[in-house]
Amino acid sequence: MINLNKFQTGFDVFSDPMSAKSRSNTIGLGGSIHVYDIDGQAYYMPGGTHKEYLQHMDTENEYEEEDYNEVTEDRMVEALRAVVAEIMHKADITGKILKVDEEQRLIFGWASVITEKGEAVVDLQGDIIEADVLVKAVNEFMENVRVGKTMHVGEETGKVIHSLPVTKEICDALGIQSDLEGWVVAYKVYDDSVWDRVKSGELRAFSIGGRAQREEL
Repeated sequence: MINLNKFQTGFDVFSDPMSAKSRSNTIGLGGSIHVYDIDGQAYYMPGGTHKEYLQHMDTENEYEEEDYNEVTEDRMVEALRAVVAEIMHKADITGKILKVDEEQRLIFGWASVITEKGEAVVDLQGDIIEADVLVKAVNEFMENVRVGKTMHVGEETGKVIHSLPVTKEICDALGIQSDLEGWVVAYKVYDDSVWDRVKSGELRAFSIGGRAQREEL
C-alpha cells in the first residue's frame, strides 16, 4: 500500500508551469509536467503523469501495478488540496482579489506578498523574494509584458493596467503605512467567460509566474 506522505508532493507542487518544468528537468524527468485543477486553480507537478512522478521519486521501494492504481484521481486531488492548503496557511498568502469594479471590469488586490510585519513570506514554490528583486521584476513586467492569462496558459484574457510595488523604502517615501510588502495590481478582464468566473467567485486570487535564479540561503 502506498503512503502518499512519504513522497515529496509538498515540495513539488507549483502554481505556474515553468517552475514545474524547471523542477522536472532538475530531478531528471526531462521537463515533462502534469496538471491538477483544484478549486478553479491549476497546480503543476513534474512528470507526465503522477504515476511517473511517484515511480521516479521513490526508488527505495517496489510496488505492484495495482498499488499505483490505488492512487486515484480523486485521492490525488484531495492530497494536493491538503498540501496546497498547508502551504498557503504557513505562508499566509494574501493574493486574493480584494476589490471588484464591475463597471470597468477591474479587479484589485495583492499579486504577491513578500513580507508581513517585517517577516519574510514563503511563497507556494517555497521561495522568498527580496524587495529589490521584486521591484526589478515588476518594472520589467510592466514595461514589456503586462499580459494576463487564465491559469498561466492560453491566450491573453486581460491586462495589468495599474501596478504599485509596495516596499518599506517606497512606503516611507510616499508616507504610506502598510504591514505588508509586495505588489498591488489592478487587472482588467477582457474575456467574458473569465469575467463570469470572477463574479461567481470561482476565480478569486492572483497568481504570478516567472523565472528566477534560485540561491540557497
